[in-house]
Amino acid sequence: MYPSPTPSKGGQVLLKPIRVGVCGTDKEIIEGRYGKAPEGSQYLVLGHEAVAEVVELGDGVDNVGVGDIVVPTVRRPLNCDLPVDFCPVGHYLEHGIWGLHGHAAEYSVTDAKYLVRVPKETIDVAVLTEPLSVVEKGIDMAMRIGQARFDWKPRTALVLGAGPWVYWPRWSLD
Repeated sequence: MYPSPTPSKGGQVLLKPIRVGVCGTDKEIIEGRYGKAPEGSQYLVLGHEAVAEVVELGDGVDNVGVGDIVVPTVRRPLNCDLPVDFCPVGHYLEHGIWGLHGHAAEYSVTDAKYLVRVPKETIDVAVLTEPLSVVEKGIDMAMRIGQARFDWKPRTALVLGAGPWVYWPRWSLD
């Protein structure tokens, strides 16, 4: 049984997940091809894509309040001064993937400074914030590389795939 977590250090919040996404990364973890449990834990709680309600504040939290609907970002830097998504492998932890439990449980804990508040009306789609951010970062990086190398002003783009492949059953229209 997964024990109920509590905000154990300043700056943390207790979350009650509302929606949790499942993607190809979760499939790889379940297959044992990737992932790492937190130090001292025998298991890893999945759930890196989530929308949650803030239910308890730890000491010093002032950027969110109880009842706020939030999307927790996935990565947490370790000894890295770069923007967290550009830290090299081994210099970050990831909720539900690498070294931190995810949000696919009754409650989860995270650092408040890595929460993005979202309107309550967006609960059903806000779980897609993380995969959308991956696509956005890819487009941003392509634009930066293109502009740094030559005078590049694309007007259209084709985006193929937003992450690892995952099997989804085909639905018949018959």
